[in-house]
Amino acid sequence: MTEQNSTQEPAGENELPAEVKGERVSLIKKFKGAPKRTKLIVAGATGFLLVSGGVSAYAVYQSPDVVIAQAIVSLVTEKNPSYELAASVTSPSLDGTMKLSSHQSDKGTALVLDINAKVAGQDVGATLNAVADNNGDFYLNLANFSTLASLLEQTGYLPSESIQSLSDLLTDTWVKVSAEDLETATAGLGGASTCLNEAATKQISDDLQSNLRSNFFVKVKEELAQEDGNRVFSLTLDAAKIKSFASSFKSSKGYAQLAKCQPTFNIPDESIKSISQSAIDEALEKSGTTVKLYATSFDHKFVKLSVDAKDKASGQKVNLTFKNNGSHPEKVVIPTKSIPFTELVTTFYSTLINGQVVATMP
Repeated sequence: MTEQNSTQEPAGENELPAEVKGERVSLIKKFKGAPKRTKLIVAGATGFLLVSGGVSAYAVYQSPDVVIAQAIVSLVTEKNPSYELAASVTSPSLDGTMKLSSHQSDKGTALVLDINAKVAGQDVGATLNAVADNNGDFYLNLANFSTLASLLEQTGYLPSESIQSLSDLLTDTWVKVSAEDLETATAGLGGASTCLNEAATKQISDDLQSNLRSNFFVKVKEELAQEDGNRVFSLTLDAAKIKSFASSFKSSKGYAQLAKCQPTFNIPDESIKSISQSAIDEALEKSGTTVKLYATSFDHKFVKLSVDAKDKASGQKVNLTFKNNGSHPEKVVIPTKSIPFTELVTTFYSTLINGQVVATMP
Protein backbone atom coordinates (compact mmCIF):
# COMPACT_ATOMS: atom_id res chain seq x y z
CA MET A 1 0.00 0.00 0.00
CA THR A 2 1.43 3.28 -1.07
CA GLU A 3 1.54 6.40 1.06
CA GLN A 4 -0.80 8.08 -1.40
CA ASN A 5 -3.46 5.36 -0.90
CA SER A 6 -3.15 5.29 2.90
CA THR A 7 -3.42 9.04 3.41
CA GLN A 8 -6.92 10.67 3.37
CA GLU A 9 -7.24 13.86 1.38
CA PRO A 10 -8.21 16.86 3.53
CA ALA A 11 -11.80 18.02 3.30
CA GLY A 12 -12.49 20.88 0.99
CA GLU A 13 -13.55 24.29 2.19
CA ASN A 14 -17.26 23.54 1.69
CA GLU A 15 -17.16 19.80 2.33
CA LEU A 16 -17.73 17.82 5.52
CA PRO A 17 -15.11 15.19 6.47
CA ALA A 18 -15.69 11.77 4.92
CA GLU A 19 -17.03 9.04 7.19
CA VAL A 20 -14.62 6.42 8.41
CA LYS A 21 -15.37 3.16 6.66
CA GLY A 22 -17.69 0.88 8.73
CA GLU A 23 -18.29 3.55 11.45
CA ARG A 24 -21.03 6.11 11.92
CA VAL A 25 -19.74 9.59 12.55
CA SER A 26 -21.66 11.50 15.24
CA LEU A 27 -23.06 14.95 14.73
CA ILE A 28 -20.44 16.29 17.11
CA LYS A 29 -17.63 14.91 14.93
CA LYS A 30 -19.28 16.39 11.89
CA PHE A 31 -19.61 19.76 13.60
CA LYS A 32 -15.95 19.70 14.67
CA GLY A 33 -14.88 19.06 11.13
CA ALA A 34 -17.24 21.59 9.59
CA PRO A 35 -15.92 24.74 7.91
CA LYS A 36 -15.55 27.81 10.08
CA ARG A 37 -18.38 29.56 8.29
CA THR A 38 -20.77 26.68 9.03
CA LYS A 39 -19.74 26.63 12.71
CA LEU A 40 -20.45 30.36 13.04
CA ILE A 41 -23.89 29.99 11.46
CA VAL A 42 -24.83 27.04 13.71
CA ALA A 43 -23.48 28.74 16.85
CA GLY A 44 -25.35 31.94 16.06
CA ALA A 45 -28.61 30.13 15.41
CA THR A 46 -28.24 28.10 18.61
CA GLY A 47 -27.47 31.19 20.65
CA PHE A 48 -30.45 33.00 19.19
CA LEU A 49 -32.78 30.12 20.04
CA LEU A 50 -31.44 29.91 23.60
CA VAL A 51 -31.70 33.64 24.19
CA SER A 52 -35.11 34.04 22.55
CA GLY A 53 -36.40 30.98 24.40
CA GLY A 54 -35.07 32.31 27.68
CA VAL A 55 -36.57 35.73 27.05
CA SER A 56 -39.92 34.19 26.17
CA ALA A 57 -39.92 32.00 29.28
CA TYR A 58 -38.95 34.96 31.46
CA ALA A 59 -41.68 37.08 29.88
CA VAL A 60 -44.27 34.42 30.73
CA TYR A 61 -42.85 34.10 34.26
CA GLN A 62 -43.19 37.86 34.77
CA SER A 63 -46.65 38.18 33.21
CA PRO A 64 -49.28 39.71 35.56
CA ASP A 65 -51.49 36.60 35.69
CA VAL A 66 -48.53 34.38 36.65
CA VAL A 67 -47.35 36.83 39.30
CA ILE A 68 -50.81 37.03 40.87
CA ALA A 69 -51.25 33.25 40.90
CA GLN A 70 -47.81 32.65 42.43
CA ALA A 71 -48.38 35.35 45.04
CA ILE A 72 -51.62 33.76 46.20
CA VAL A 73 -50.10 30.27 46.21
CA SER A 74 -47.25 31.57 48.39
CA LEU A 75 -49.80 32.40 51.09
CA VAL A 76 -50.78 28.77 51.63
CA THR A 77 -47.37 27.18 51.13
CA GLU A 78 -45.39 29.15 53.71
CA LYS A 79 -44.58 27.27 56.92
CA ASN A 80 -45.86 28.83 60.15
CA PRO A 81 -47.07 32.07 58.53
CA SER A 82 -47.91 35.29 60.33
CA TYR A 83 -50.66 37.46 58.87
CA GLU A 84 -52.21 40.81 59.69
CA LEU A 85 -55.67 42.08 58.76
CA ALA A 86 -56.26 45.77 59.39
CA ALA A 87 -59.48 47.71 58.85
CA SER A 88 -60.36 51.36 59.24
CA VAL A 89 -63.70 53.16 58.93
CA THR A 90 -64.14 56.91 58.65
CA SER A 91 -67.60 58.44 58.65
CA PRO A 92 -69.47 61.42 60.14
CA SER A 93 -70.75 59.23 63.00
CA LEU A 94 -67.90 56.75 63.57
CA ASP A 95 -64.15 56.56 63.29
CA GLY A 96 -62.55 53.24 64.12
CA THR A 97 -59.72 50.86 63.47
CA MET A 98 -59.34 47.11 63.89
CA LYS A 99 -56.24 44.98 63.59
CA LEU A 100 -56.18 41.19 63.72
CA SER A 101 -52.78 39.50 63.89
CA SER A 102 -52.33 35.75 63.58
CA HIS A 103 -49.28 33.55 64.17
CA GLN A 104 -48.79 29.82 63.71
CA SER A 105 -46.30 27.32 65.07
CA ASP A 106 -46.00 23.60 65.70
CA LYS A 107 -47.66 24.23 69.09
CA GLY A 108 -50.81 25.96 67.83
CA THR A 109 -52.17 29.33 66.73
CA ALA A 110 -52.21 32.74 68.40
CA LEU A 111 -54.55 35.64 67.59
CA VAL A 112 -54.48 39.25 68.76
CA LEU A 113 -57.46 41.52 68.05
CA ASP A 114 -57.09 45.26 68.70
CA ILE A 115 -60.17 47.47 68.37
CA ASN A 116 -60.19 51.23 68.75
CA ALA A 117 -62.99 53.63 67.90
CA LYS A 118 -64.39 57.05 68.65
CA VAL A 119 -68.10 56.82 69.48
CA ALA A 120 -70.02 59.98 70.32
CA GLY A 121 -66.71 61.74 70.85
CA GLN A 122 -65.43 59.14 73.30
CA ASP A 123 -62.47 56.84 72.71
CA VAL A 124 -63.33 53.15 73.05
CA GLY A 125 -61.01 50.19 72.71
CA ALA A 126 -60.04 46.74 73.86
CA THR A 127 -57.57 43.97 73.03
CA LEU A 128 -58.58 40.32 72.80
CA ASN A 129 -55.86 37.66 72.85
CA ALA A 130 -56.64 34.08 71.87
CA VAL A 131 -54.47 30.97 71.72
CA ALA A 132 -55.47 27.55 70.38
CA ASP A 133 -53.32 24.52 71.11
CA ASN A 134 -53.11 21.22 69.25
CA ASN A 135 -55.37 19.51 71.79
CA GLY A 136 -58.39 21.56 70.73
CA ASP A 137 -58.32 23.86 73.77
CA PHE A 138 -58.72 27.65 73.50
CA TYR A 139 -57.40 30.35 75.81
CA LEU A 140 -58.90 33.86 75.88
CA ASN A 141 -57.53 37.00 77.46
CA LEU A 142 -58.84 40.59 77.53
CA ALA A 143 -56.63 43.65 77.89
CA ASN A 144 -57.05 47.45 77.61
CA PHE A 145 -60.61 47.04 78.83
CA SER A 146 -60.96 50.39 80.65
CA THR A 147 -62.34 52.55 77.81
CA LEU A 148 -64.87 49.90 76.78
CA ALA A 149 -65.90 49.42 80.40
CA SER A 150 -66.42 53.17 80.72
CA LEU A 151 -68.69 53.25 77.67
CA LEU A 152 -70.76 50.30 78.95
CA GLU A 153 -71.20 52.10 82.25
CA GLN A 154 -72.17 55.43 80.69
CA THR A 155 -74.68 53.88 78.32
CA GLY A 156 -76.24 51.86 81.13
CA TYR A 157 -75.74 48.44 79.58
CA LEU A 158 -74.26 47.10 82.84
CA PRO A 159 -74.16 48.50 86.38
CA SER A 160 -70.81 49.96 87.40
CA GLU A 161 -70.27 47.31 90.10
CA SER A 162 -70.72 44.54 87.54
CA ILE A 163 -68.37 46.19 85.06
CA GLN A 164 -65.66 46.57 87.65
CA SER A 165 -66.02 42.96 88.78
CA LEU A 166 -65.86 41.66 85.21
CA SER A 167 -62.93 43.93 84.43
CA ASP A 168 -61.01 42.64 87.45
CA LEU A 169 -61.71 39.05 86.44
CA LEU A 170 -60.99 39.36 82.72
CA THR A 171 -58.12 41.79 82.51
CA ASP A 172 -54.74 40.03 82.12
CA THR A 173 -56.32 36.68 83.06
CA TRP A 174 -56.44 33.72 80.70
CA VAL A 175 -59.74 31.86 80.43
CA LYS A 176 -59.49 28.26 79.23
CA VAL A 177 -62.23 27.01 76.92
CA SER A 178 -61.58 23.28 76.73
CA ALA A 179 -62.51 20.98 73.87
CA GLU A 180 -65.28 19.61 76.11
CA ASP A 181 -66.62 23.15 76.66
CA LEU A 182 -66.69 23.71 72.92
CA GLU A 183 -68.50 20.43 72.35
CA THR A 184 -71.12 21.38 74.91
CA ALA A 185 -71.50 24.86 73.43
CA THR A 186 -72.00 23.50 69.89
CA ALA A 187 -74.47 20.83 70.97
CA GLY A 188 -77.27 23.29 70.29
CA LEU A 189 -76.40 23.23 66.60
CA GLY A 190 -77.99 19.80 66.36
CA GLY A 191 -76.66 17.35 63.80
CA ALA A 192 -74.64 19.98 61.93
CA SER A 193 -71.73 19.90 64.38
CA THR A 194 -71.33 16.12 64.06
CA CYS A 195 -72.22 16.00 60.36
CA LEU A 196 -69.46 18.43 59.46
CA ASN A 197 -66.75 16.11 60.78
CA GLU A 198 -63.11 16.07 59.72
CA ALA A 199 -63.73 13.96 56.62
CA ALA A 200 -66.63 16.12 55.46
CA THR A 201 -64.72 19.32 56.07
CA LYS A 202 -61.76 17.99 54.09
CA GLN A 203 -64.01 17.04 51.18
CA ILE A 204 -65.53 20.52 51.09
CA SER A 205 -62.12 22.18 51.33
CA ASP A 206 -60.59 19.99 48.62
CA ASP A 207 -63.46 20.64 46.21
CA LEU A 208 -63.37 24.38 46.83
CA GLN A 209 -59.61 24.52 46.18
CA SER A 210 -59.81 22.29 43.12
CA ASN A 211 -62.59 24.35 41.55
CA LEU A 212 -60.85 27.59 42.41
CA ARG A 213 -57.68 26.43 40.66
CA SER A 214 -59.67 25.55 37.56
CA ASN A 215 -61.80 28.70 37.68
CA PHE A 216 -59.61 31.39 39.20
CA PHE A 217 -61.95 34.40 39.01
CA VAL A 218 -59.56 37.14 40.17
CA LYS A 219 -57.98 38.90 37.21
CA VAL A 220 -55.60 41.80 36.65
CA LYS A 221 -57.27 45.02 35.58
CA GLU A 222 -53.98 46.87 35.11
CA GLU A 223 -50.44 46.97 36.44
CA LEU A 224 -49.59 50.12 38.40
CA ALA A 225 -46.30 51.79 39.22
CA GLN A 226 -44.04 49.85 41.58
CA GLU A 227 -43.97 50.74 45.28
CA ASP A 228 -40.95 50.01 47.48
CA GLY A 229 -39.61 47.71 44.76
CA ASN A 230 -42.82 45.61 44.73
CA ARG A 231 -45.06 45.08 41.73
CA VAL A 232 -48.58 46.47 42.17
CA PHE A 233 -51.70 45.29 40.35
CA SER A 234 -55.24 46.62 40.27
CA LEU A 235 -57.60 43.65 40.45
CA THR A 236 -61.16 42.93 39.42
CA LEU A 237 -63.42 39.90 39.11
CA ASP A 238 -64.13 37.75 36.07
CA ALA A 239 -67.88 37.06 35.86
CA ALA A 240 -67.52 34.07 33.54
CA LYS A 241 -65.03 32.40 35.89
CA ILE A 242 -67.25 33.10 38.92
CA LYS A 243 -70.21 31.44 37.19
CA SER A 244 -68.05 28.49 36.18
CA PHE A 245 -66.66 28.17 39.72
CA ALA A 246 -70.12 28.26 41.32
CA SER A 247 -71.61 25.77 38.85
CA SER A 248 -68.66 23.39 39.18
CA PHE A 249 -68.66 23.48 42.97
CA LYS A 250 -72.43 22.96 43.08
CA SER A 251 -71.99 19.64 41.27
CA SER A 252 -69.19 18.47 43.61
CA LYS A 253 -69.29 15.98 46.51
CA GLY A 254 -68.26 18.78 48.87
CA TYR A 255 -71.34 20.85 48.01
CA ALA A 256 -73.58 17.80 48.48
CA GLN A 257 -72.02 17.19 51.90
CA LEU A 258 -72.48 20.83 52.90
CA ALA A 259 -76.11 20.87 51.76
CA LYS A 260 -76.72 17.65 53.68
CA CYS A 261 -75.34 19.09 56.93
CA GLN A 262 -76.90 22.53 56.39
CA PRO A 263 -80.21 22.00 54.55
CA THR A 264 -80.82 25.77 54.37
CA PHE A 265 -77.62 26.27 52.38
CA ASN A 266 -78.30 26.64 48.68
CA ILE A 267 -76.83 28.35 45.63
CA PRO A 268 -79.79 28.86 43.27
CA ASP A 269 -79.13 28.32 39.57
CA GLU A 270 -80.94 31.59 38.87
CA SER A 271 -78.42 33.46 41.02
CA ILE A 272 -75.51 31.92 39.13
CA LYS A 273 -77.04 32.77 35.75
CA SER A 274 -77.68 36.37 36.83
CA ILE A 275 -73.95 37.07 37.38
CA SER A 276 -72.68 39.40 34.68
CA GLN A 277 -69.50 41.36 34.07
CA SER A 278 -71.42 44.61 33.66
CA ALA A 279 -73.12 44.14 37.04
CA ILE A 280 -69.80 43.48 38.76
CA ASP A 281 -68.11 46.47 37.14
CA GLU A 282 -71.06 48.71 37.98
CA ALA A 283 -71.12 47.59 41.62
CA LEU A 284 -67.40 48.21 42.05
CA GLU A 285 -67.62 51.62 40.43
CA LYS A 286 -70.71 52.66 42.40
CA SER A 287 -69.11 51.73 45.72
CA GLY A 288 -65.84 53.37 44.75
CA THR A 289 -64.05 50.08 45.43
CA THR A 290 -60.48 49.49 44.33
CA VAL A 291 -58.49 46.31 45.00
CA LYS A 292 -54.69 46.24 44.79
CA LEU A 293 -52.29 43.34 45.24
CA TYR A 294 -48.58 43.78 46.01
CA ALA A 295 -45.98 41.09 45.20
CA THR A 296 -42.20 40.95 45.30
CA SER A 297 -40.63 41.58 41.91
CA PHE A 298 -38.23 38.63 41.75
CA ASP A 299 -39.86 35.61 43.40
CA HIS A 300 -43.49 36.87 43.38
CA LYS A 301 -44.13 36.44 47.09
CA PHE A 302 -47.37 37.90 48.45
CA VAL A 303 -46.79 41.21 50.25
CA LYS A 304 -50.26 42.62 50.86
CA LEU A 305 -53.77 43.06 49.51
CA SER A 306 -55.60 46.35 50.01
CA VAL A 307 -59.28 47.14 49.45
CA ASP A 308 -60.52 50.75 49.50
CA ALA A 309 -64.14 51.84 49.24
CA LYS A 310 -65.78 55.25 49.42
CA ASP A 311 -69.51 55.90 49.51
CA LYS A 312 -70.10 59.18 47.69
CA ALA A 313 -73.51 59.76 49.29
CA SER A 314 -72.51 59.30 52.96
CA GLY A 315 -68.83 60.16 52.69
CA GLN A 316 -67.92 56.95 54.51
CA LYS A 317 -64.50 55.51 53.73
CA VAL A 318 -63.42 51.92 54.39
CA ASN A 319 -59.99 50.39 54.04
CA LEU A 320 -59.03 46.73 54.44
CA THR A 321 -55.40 45.62 54.28
CA PHE A 322 -54.20 42.04 54.49
CA LYS A 323 -50.44 41.59 54.98
CA ASN A 324 -47.97 38.74 55.03
CA ASN A 325 -45.68 39.32 58.02
CA GLY A 326 -43.36 36.38 57.44
CA SER A 327 -43.01 33.68 60.07
CA HIS A 328 -43.03 34.25 63.85
CA PRO A 329 -43.70 30.94 65.60
CA GLU A 330 -42.09 32.30 68.77
CA LYS A 331 -45.20 34.43 69.35
CA VAL A 332 -47.34 31.34 69.97
CA VAL A 333 -47.11 30.77 73.72
CA ILE A 334 -49.55 28.36 75.39
CA PRO A 335 -50.65 29.81 78.78
CA THR A 336 -49.58 27.82 81.84
CA LYS A 337 -52.08 29.49 84.20
CA SER A 338 -55.78 30.03 83.51
CA ILE A 339 -59.26 29.91 85.02
CA PRO A 340 -61.94 27.54 83.68
CA PHE A 341 -64.61 28.75 81.28
CA THR A 342 -67.35 27.70 83.70
CA GLU A 343 -66.08 30.25 86.23
CA LEU A 344 -66.32 33.03 83.67
CA VAL A 345 -69.89 32.06 82.78
CA THR A 346 -70.89 31.88 86.46
CA THR A 347 -69.35 35.25 87.14
CA PHE A 348 -71.00 36.85 84.13
CA TYR A 349 -74.50 35.69 85.00
CA SER A 350 -73.97 36.54 88.65
CA THR A 351 -73.05 40.11 87.79
CA LEU A 352 -76.11 40.46 85.58
CA ILE A 353 -78.43 39.22 88.31
CA ASN A 354 -76.86 40.65 91.43
CA GLY A 355 -74.63 43.41 90.15
CA GLN A 356 -71.68 41.85 91.89
CA VAL A 357 -69.40 38.81 91.63
CA VAL A 358 -70.43 35.80 93.68
CA ALA A 359 -67.80 33.45 92.26
CA THR A 360 -64.24 33.77 93.40
CA MET A 361 -61.07 32.78 91.69
CA PRO A 362 -59.42 29.63 93.08
